[in-house]
Amino acid sequence: MKRQSIILAIVLTTFASCNNDRKFTEVRNLSEFEKTDFIPTIEHKISSERNSVYCVTLLYAWNEIREIINHPLEIPEENYDLTLVNASKSFIDVLKSNEYTVSGKVDDELITARAEFSKSLPFETKLKSFNDKLVFKGQSVASFGVTGYSDYEKLKIVRIVYYKNDNNFIIKLLPKDKNHEILLFKTEDTFNSMSEMVAEIEKLTKIGETEKKNEKLSWKYYYADEDEVVIPKFNFNIETNYSTLEGSKFKTKKTGYQIETAWQRTAFILDESGAEIESEAVMEACVEEEEDYEKPKPKKMIFDSSFLTLLKRTDSKKPYFGLWTTNSELMIKE
Repeated sequence: MKRQSIILAIVLTTFASCNNDRKFTEVRNLSEFEKTDFIPTIEHKISSERNSVYCVTLLYAWNEIREIINHPLEIPEENYDLTLVNASKSFIDVLKSNEYTVSGKVDDELITARAEFSKSLPFETKLKSFNDKLVFKGQSVASFGVTGYSDYEKLKIVRIVYYKNDNNFIIKLLPKDKNHEILLFKTEDTFNSMSEMVAEIEKLTKIGETEKKNEKLSWKYYYADEDEVVIPKFNFNIETNYSTLEGSKFKTKKTGYQIETAWQRTAFILDESGAEIESEAVMEACVEEEEDYEKPKPKKMIFDSSFLTLLKRTDSKKPYFGLWTTNSELMIKE
């Protein structure tokens, strides 16, 4: 069979604790990364030249603020980012209520909401760790994966969801926790957002299910001796303040508000042992001092070019973490 190379994509944002010797790196500010962005929602635009990191915690915090205010919000149309955040439904049911925490409080005229979660997703068996195996857009990076079909235990962890060719495929990594999965999507197509890519993954997954039942096409979904899956390793811990959200104004019919703080930290590990994710977000909104308002009453798969990584529950169509990778800035270097 013709040699196949498969490449993966990861999207993550959560709050997690690491196992044994696997530790998150020291937290660093996003300003230290020249080619990486944090995006508040999967509906936000992504770049073909920059990494994009998404995590659901910011939306959880915003939703807590909305519930405390408990009145319909009016947001100026020109406030693009806050409009998208307020309109997004992609946080609904991506995690069970016992998998994350959200809290809110009101102190005089300041509303503070915090959301956090952590998830450890180890594999049943460690996959192979490779040396000098992967060059991602000219940069040698650490990698892991599987080769051939001889190790059945490892192959049970790495499933081929869809395969068109070596530049268009979807891989699924299965951790011990069968309620979660890691999807890796390599594509040559152009997408404006992670949301569009999520929809495409859903469409291609159905195609893959059909092709797997076709005797002439089923070879795509089983491993041959020369097949391989090679995935970059990740380990990052990044925090940022969303400058496009901080200072944004919104109101109810009687009260005006301004976002004072929109902060998020996301840490992520992906390697031969599995995935670890940890994320927290804080949003603060204060009442605006305006005469027009009454005083408020608070309430081979070889991943060597651009790819998407998503973390999601198996019973949800939307991810709780997403990572659009276009460069090696967040990868572990050899």
